[in-house]
Amino acid sequence: INENYREPNKPYFSRILVKGGGDAVAAGRAVLQTGDFDWAWNIQADPDVLAELEEGSRYGFLLQTTGVTREALYLNFSDPDTEVDGQRSQKDTPHPILSDKAVRQAISLGVDRALIAGQLYGDENLVPSNNLTGIEFYDSPNTTWEFNAEKAAQILEDAGWVLDGNVRAKDGVKLELDVLASVNAVRQKTQAIIKQNLENIGFSIGIPQVDSTVFFDSTAGNDQSLYKMYFDIGLWSSGPNTKIPVTWLGNWYAGPDGENISQASNNWQGYNVQRWSNAEYDAAYDALRVATTEDEAQQLLWQLNDLTIDEVVVVPLVLRPFYTAISNRLELRNQAFENGFTGYFWNIENWTLAEGESPR
Repeated sequence: INENYREPNKPYFSRILVKGGGDAVAAGRAVLQTGDFDWAWNIQADPDVLAELEEGSRYGFLLQTTGVTREALYLNFSDPDTEVDGQRSQKDTPHPILSDKAVRQAISLGVDRALIAGQLYGDENLVPSNNLTGIEFYDSPNTTWEFNAEKAAQILEDAGWVLDGNVRAKDGVKLELDVLASVNAVRQKTQAIIKQNLENIGFSIGIPQVDSTVFFDSTAGNDQSLYKMYFDIGLWSSGPNTKIPVTWLGNWYAGPDGENISQASNNWQGYNVQRWSNAEYDAAYDALRVATTEDEAQQLLWQLNDLTIDEVVVVPLVLRPFYTAISNRLELRNQAFENGFTGYFWNIENWTLAEGESPR
């Protein structure tokens, strides 16, 4: 007990041991199967693996929650293979394939999102039709999604992407793309499904991986980071952290002269890593920043969301369920998980041991 804390008799724990490293399954095992630890977050694994971890556990259980985080495909609107002034993915150098909306539409239609959600996340109903999703206030009524490989192939055909052997081509450019993800068993299986789906309609898809500590590192000298986006399509999760998520929606705001686009000129610190520039989006975003009522903000949120969906800037795959391994030693009622905009530890001063349990 800290006698100087703002509330009496809190926090309950005098010391907390935090261990990092390893992988998600090992972390879950340390709580559920060996009882060495009391809590582990983000146990991302196949549903069968999760069930195996929890089955017969004497030490704890898995708690599933969903918030506002979705796994999605992020399309690069610049050319990652052409160097301009010492940088690739330069904002004024259009992507030779993904600049074609027909290709983007085919990707959206050609990926079996329900298969990904059901097979890898345990619930095919977790597929969102929106970029901004997870709570009723967010979900635009104006969007839909579908898996239709035949329609996707016809869109490509009509746009001039015709089969040349097993791979389509147009004006001498083959329909070859890389879908990059961080090293993670579920993401690699997601990549494999995407590869199979898209190659069935005439794409050639590479599925490279990079360590997550490298991929999410914003160091300017790191050429494998998502901020430089030296790849065609990325696969990762993100979501807003406030009800009116101005900062998060800045991920698609170009700004005057493209100043918010991640480039060498801003040391790759611009929020817009996809190099997408859309005047209508920017105008709505500027309006959102000065909106004075929730109703006004909601209409603008929907407009911004709809643009990213209609223009196929992102392809939402699954509203991600998060699994937390919790020891029976902890009092669950003191852990609040229902708020999707805060971290797990926002109320850790209220956590206690279950009745009859003693500190380690």
